[in-house]
Amino acid sequence: MSSSRTQAVLAAIPKLIKHRPSCLVRASQHRNYSQSSAAKTTEATAEKWGLAGALYLERLPVITPKMTRLEQEYKEYKLQQEVEQSLLSEYEITKKEEEERLAIQKKNVLDTPLHLRNIPIQTMQDKEELWSKELAQFTPADRETEADKSNDMRSTDRKLDQSLVLLLKQVVDGKEWWYLPTMNYTPGLSMREVAEQALTSNCGTDLKFRVFGNAPSGYQIKNYGREKREETKLNGHKVFIYKAEYRGGPVIPNEDNSVLDYAWVTPKELRQYLGRTTSRVLNKFIIY
Repeated sequence: MSSSRTQAVLAAIPKLIKHRPSCLVRASQHRNYSQSSAAKTTEATAEKWGLAGALYLERLPVITPKMTRLEQEYKEYKLQQEVEQSLLSEYEITKKEEEERLAIQKKNVLDTPLHLRNIPIQTMQDKEELWSKELAQFTPADRETEADKSNDMRSTDRKLDQSLVLLLKQVVDGKEWWYLPTMNYTPGLSMREVAEQALTSNCGTDLKFRVFGNAPSGYQIKNYGREKREETKLNGHKVFIYKAEYRGGPVIPNEDNSVLDYAWVTPKELRQYLGRTTSRVLNKFIIY
């Protein structure tokens, strides 16, 4: 390229920059607008939402659930298959040898010295009879407890083959609500500490529990109505839910915190207390 043409191209660059395509101008303006609006939206959202911590306290199943008809049939099939394909156990071999030895002794009883004839010997048959008597005296515990019969919703002894979740009945804004132990965020505390205090402040300090990790297991967004939004200047609350395992101890409702009642409910019973939307959220945390 000649030097004169190169100088002409260089001289035209400022004009090209000044008169750049309108699509580039619009794209640049759109990008700047998006960045500024996103920053404003984030700042506004942080100011308009309240934070709270809740504890999902679960009593795990104590006994295994009843087998279905298909599970029972499969169990019987596998047991029969194992018996047919198995070899004799050490106990069965010993019993068989003992029966043969006793049969020989009966034939040769006249050849046995008198001082050896009346020696008591505990045979395998004697042991089996003894074990049968012990088994007959054993009474297994009933799967249905007294709490089940009386439908005591406050007892952790009910529904032993299912998980139970602790719910509290509280007065909020003049209305009675069932929900998890919940407390608004307190500056200076971690969200896990807020969730733990939500339980101890509402249900007493005698409860023993173990929280799973420092991160919440889930969250729920609660939107406010127009009147409450105008009153609180908040769109609603974001509740961060921590999961914990119940280890023992009684629940002592704190009446000063407007705790009216409490209940240990199964996954199927959650909907009766919380409604369809909230129960669907909490059912994701349950260990079956």
